[in-house]
Amino acid sequence: MPDQSQSPSPLASKNRRPAVIAIAAPLVFGLAWFALGSSEESAAVSEVREGEQQQRASLVHHARLSAASSQGRLCSFEPGTAMAYEVVSQTSVEIDMSRLADEVDAGGQAQVHATQDQAQQIDRSWHVELVAVARDDDGSSVLAARIDDGGITASNGAPTASAGLSDTFLIRVDPRCGIREFGWRSEGDLDAAREQQLMAAGLGFIAPSKTSEAGSYGGTSFDATGRYAARFNYEDGRINGAAVSYAIGSETGRVAPIAVEILASTIEVELAADAWFETLTNERDLEFSLGDRPFGTHFRSTQARRVAPNGFSPQVNLADGGWSFGRLGSKPRDPSTDFDEALREVPLDDALANYRELVASGSVSDYGNMLRDWLRANPEQTGELLARLRSGEFDQERIARSGLFYALGSANTEQAKGALVDILGAWPDVSHQIAAAHALSMVQQPTPEMIELVAAAANNEGLASIERGSMALALGTVANTAAAQDPELAAQARGQIHDWLAAPADEAQLGHALAAAGNAGHDELADVIGTYVDHESPTVRKQAAHAMRQMSPEQAYPHLEQALGDEDRVVRTSALETATSVARRHDQQPSEGLISLAADSLASAAQAEQRAAVALLGEAAKHGDAQADSLLREHLHAQLTSDDRNPERLAALGRSMSGHWKAAN
Repeated sequence: MPDQSQSPSPLASKNRRPAVIAIAAPLVFGLAWFALGSSEESAAVSEVREGEQQQRASLVHHARLSAASSQGRLCSFEPGTAMAYEVVSQTSVEIDMSRLADEVDAGGQAQVHATQDQAQQIDRSWHVELVAVARDDDGSSVLAARIDDGGITASNGAPTASAGLSDTFLIRVDPRCGIREFGWRSEGDLDAAREQQLMAAGLGFIAPSKTSEAGSYGGTSFDATGRYAARFNYEDGRINGAAVSYAIGSETGRVAPIAVEILASTIEVELAADAWFETLTNERDLEFSLGDRPFGTHFRSTQARRVAPNGFSPQVNLADGGWSFGRLGSKPRDPSTDFDEALREVPLDDALANYRELVASGSVSDYGNMLRDWLRANPEQTGELLARLRSGEFDQERIARSGLFYALGSANTEQAKGALVDILGAWPDVSHQIAAAHALSMVQQPTPEMIELVAAAANNEGLASIERGSMALALGTVANTAAAQDPELAAQARGQIHDWLAAPADEAQLGHALAAAGNAGHDELADVIGTYVDHESPTVRKQAAHAMRQMSPEQAYPHLEQALGDEDRVVRTSALETATSVARRHDQQPSEGLISLAADSLASAAQAEQRAAVALLGEAAKHGDAQADSLLREHLHAQLTSDDRNPERLAALGRSMSGHWKAAN
């Protein structure tokens, strides 16, 4: 679509047309009267014709929208489709950590450092060119993107542009226009890739599954701060919505449970039949708090309008092995320097005496963090602590030994990482190896060697099945925790899990692989997990359903619908529980298929299956689904009128239904 700022105005069009006809009049005398007639009449005719043209254009536009979304594929683009946008963003941040300095109860494993107050406003303008380079089987489109940065103005300073942003990167957009993930060159500048993703994430929204009728719906998306759930209303080619809940990124809230309150939110989108969107406004104002104490606000506004493409012709080969996909977290900060200076040169015996006192009276956030900080302050003494562990000093102190591995995993010093590698690769005690494998999930930047060691241990025939399973679980956890900071390493771990799933040595290894895939929680594993939903073994089918618990609703729901048709009630119960977990995790309504199948489970004689069905329908009713609400009320009526009332079932119903319920005699 051409840039409207360079298009002739309607008034200019009206002024030109009579002049052209007047010049032609000597040639065609019969038309001279039209050009020389009343200017008011001419304007009126022109306005009528323009109105007709606009009406026809609107009808064509909506017809195209309807056709594009008839199968829920509004943003499914043919390769070669080009589009461009001018974008302006504004970010305002105010942080006052001094509000947390007076013994705030942060919970978790938190350390609060009071820093200087911060208040900053950042304005940014940029132009992005997009070209579709591939379309996936599910209708998702891979868009090659290039940003021309207009620069950042911070607190009224001079604009400064970021280096490396003009490099081509990729955006995978799902059929309903949501950003699914990004792509970047594996050997490229990760800092620039992070910046590109931070900027582009502000363009995310969710389109309706159908544009043929007005309606309300929910969805989840993300931006640079974290993932949010939103409610949308669609009517006549326009979307209006607002974020309703927010969860900050894992790298932001890794140390302490930071709560987010949405003070204000607006999402407005004008859809396009042949592009990602026509115009977009996305604004939200957040307040952060720790232990019920507000300590900062974060306002972000993104406004984008479609303009004419400038001939961007990227050369992208998705099969060359050089692209990585996912979402990069913020640049990792080295935590190994965070410790109390008073711990330096504290002798190991004194440190362990203090440690054991805390073990006897405190929680891991006390004793584990104390030993972690001692390791950071005295990395050269890591070997001496390891010698104590290997000598058996902690063999009869289960909690103290567990806390020691927590400290090794979270210290993030090179010495602590080396100790875990040594334990996993060379120590004879399997319990130590397993503890080291799980401690690796806390290492901020694990290495490929660590992944290889855990995978080798999970394949070690010399270990008992339960021990190999524990190693596999650890690999899945490492894959999950590494995804935000080191996507390459996370992909390496998921690749090993995928290989196990594709060709399991036996049913035991298959079970381990499904458990590992569930811990990894990445959508790229959903399809291979889904192949086991109809496995001959009900145990495997149950494990496959459970492994979907951290997948996106788009990937999990279709497989869980299949599992809900299973003849085994345990499999059905697992599918219901998993679907409820996915719905809650993403604050997204269960699918129509899940709701219908859950209705059948309400009649189950098994209490576990019935409770799971009630919980799923409760999630759907919470999101305004009339069918789910009606099913729950009918079920409640049947329970209340039954001669054999079950208090547990009534309690489960009360928790899952709207309104306030009170027991009565």
